[in-house]
Amino acid sequence: MNATSTVTIQSIQGFTGTISLAVQVISGIGIIFNPNRVNVPVGATVTSTITVEASKNASIGTYNIIVTGTAASGRKVLSSSALLTATVTSQADFGVYAYPYSIIVVAGFTNSTSIVLDGKNGFNGSVTLSATVPFGFLGVMGGQNPVKLTPGATTNTGLLVSTTTSTVLGKYNITITGSSGTVSHSCVLTVNVVDPSPESLTLLGISNKLSNSLTLSLRNNGNTPTTLQSYSVTDTSRDVWTLANWTGPTVSPGSTSSAVILIGSACNTCAYNGITGLFQQFLIGHTYLIAVTTKLNSQFTFTVIF
Repeated sequence: MNATSTVTIQSIQGFTGTISLAVQVISGIGIIFNPNRVNVPVGATVTSTITVEASKNASIGTYNIIVTGTAASGRKVLSSSALLTATVTSQADFGVYAYPYSIIVVAGFTNSTSIVLDGKNGFNGSVTLSATVPFGFLGVMGGQNPVKLTPGATTNTGLLVSTTTSTVLGKYNITITGSSGTVSHSCVLTVNVVDPSPESLTLLGISNKLSNSLTLSLRNNGNTPTTLQSYSVTDTSRDVWTLANWTGPTVSPGSTSSAVILIGSACNTCAYNGITGLFQQFLIGHTYLIAVTTKLNSQFTFTVIF
């Protein structure tokens, strides 16, 4: 970064001539005069702009810079000096990180991560995010963009990574870049696209048993999110209640979710197939066959004793 100041040269005691401007060499600090030679008429005052540039390896601190002007007058060399104080501080900056920096996405599904930004050295401004995505039927969708950062603040925005069934299995690196003015920083998100395994649901137990409803506790043992979209309940006489358009739960891989099963008067949208009036409620000690169907048309059947 750089800063500017003004050097003023004044003619005194009838001086006229050309003044050359210079400074001592300071490691990590560059000095530019514009102009570095000035013509001073009798009794006049002229100026030159001095630009002080601090390199990336310049030490933080305050520097005393001696600015000297010299001129030849006959056989004499005239000179005069002035002190310029320059303070080098840390540049306001920000960081960009993905958390988590590595995610698994099942082909045909989505997963997400967070892009975390933190301000450094009093950074105050907006950071615009962009993503460089390798070819391979991958898609990304971000949240808030640009992201506003205030001094000392840390904020985050979401990043959704989507795949299709045509996405080639394997690891991909997505580069996330944050830019603000001339400053930019990047991080890499690793995406591991895996093949969906066959859906796998197990019944852990039942609860909330009422005459027209019960709750199944279902665990997803596969690596694919499983959405339930229909169910049927059959008694020992083969009477069946069916809900074809069920807004069932989505069970994430490795997790457990509750699924509420309704029959009879508790389910106005259910269809009944059997002897009229025979199977209208659950009976204690009776056995029922409950079949749930997923969005991918996998069917799982559980035997329940009420």
